[in-house]
Amino acid sequence: MAVTIIVASFGDPKWVTLAEQRAIPSATRQGNVRTMHVDEPMHVGALRNLAVDSFDPQGWMCFLDPDDELADGYIAAMTAEPMNDNHLYVPALQLVRRGVRPPDAPQILNNRDIVNGLNPCPIGTLIHRSTFEDAGRFWDERAWEDWSLFRRAVLGGSTLRFVPDAVYRAYMSPDGRNSTVIKPAQLRSDILESHERWLHDRSARDH
Repeated sequence: MAVTIIVASFGDPKWVTLAEQRAIPSATRQGNVRTMHVDEPMHVGALRNLAVDSFDPQGWMCFLDPDDELADGYIAAMTAEPMNDNHLYVPALQLVRRGVRPPDAPQILNNRDIVNGLNPCPIGTLIHRSTFEDAGRFWDERAWEDWSLFRRAVLGGSTLRFVPDAVYRAYMSPDGRNSTVIKPAQLRSDILESHERWLHDRSARDH
């Protein structure tokens, strides 16, 4: 089963260096890797959508942040069983914290309720292109655009399938964008309200 692994970055060239040192080597051993760097500032969601438009994958997609890694055997574990286009294939998450050794043990976050606001899906969750488009692609959220996408997919009828043998290794930074969200409660409320409008408009179109 072919999976397109997309590594996209923007702005500071350090992200290109990080990708070349970390994300890309972990992915090239496993599948079809497409990389993109844009010099000017962009929303992360817009960047990933641009990468999809540029590479035009027709099947399964895996988004990989340039400073993260796919553990060995990631794609093989994800694709070990026949795949359903309407599922989201969710890996275990392993956090690597600066100055802390060894890394945290990988965890499947299946105790989190994606609809009510706790995201169990790392960005490396496999999503089919058809589901990606049906869910409205990435939106330009202040942060948490991955939760926003995967939540809309679930609201649209997708099912989460947890794959404990696939490990997404996320390198945590205390000054990272998702770690320094301003007014997180307001962001959560804004995303939930925007999804309600999206569902209303979707229902109106379907009828």
